[in-house]
Amino acid sequence: MRAGPAPAAAPVVAADASGTGPDTAALRHVFGQYPTGVAVVAVHGAAGMPVAMTINSFTTLSLQPPLVAWSIGERAADLPMFRDAAYFGISLLSSGQEAVARHFADPLRRRTPVAADVLDLGGAAPRVRNAVGWLLCTVERSLPLGDHVLIVGRVECFEAAPGAALAYHRSRYTRIDGRADVDASPWT
Repeated sequence: MRAGPAPAAAPVVAADASGTGPDTAALRHVFGQYPTGVAVVAVHGAAGMPVAMTINSFTTLSLQPPLVAWSIGERAADLPMFRDAAYFGISLLSSGQEAVARHFADPLRRRTPVAADVLDLGGAAPRVRNAVGWLLCTVERSLPLGDHVLIVGRVECFEAAPGAALAYHRSRYTRIDGRADVDASPWT
């Protein structure tokens, strides 16, 4: 048995109403088929107040030199804070941190202070406590691409912790525990 579409299935290309580009709702649906990790990126803002937001655009780029990337909307009010920061921190959220992800995903709620047991403000960049990973980065480059800006960071230091990671898939939060369901695979 092979996984995937039936042999006679053809790809569906959905156009927008004008017929000049892709239907953004259909494209968002296709993008949602790909699970992503969930992270919080944070910097020290004015008067030491943290500026943080949930991202699922985080990706690794290179080991030598150690580079990562994430994107932010070109019209985001916080873009200058992240682009111009000396350091930014990326906290890779654990599966038990959905409430943290939701808090920092909300443009209004993320501006309200959080308890000290959630966010550690010490160090060069804020970090979410109890995350499964944390990276401290300097901005290597920022590149405008489409309606977003890609922030490329050089990893200066990092930490990892045990546990399952939080993921986002098909508009829902879920967990990634690193175990495949080999019994369900037609390839085993």
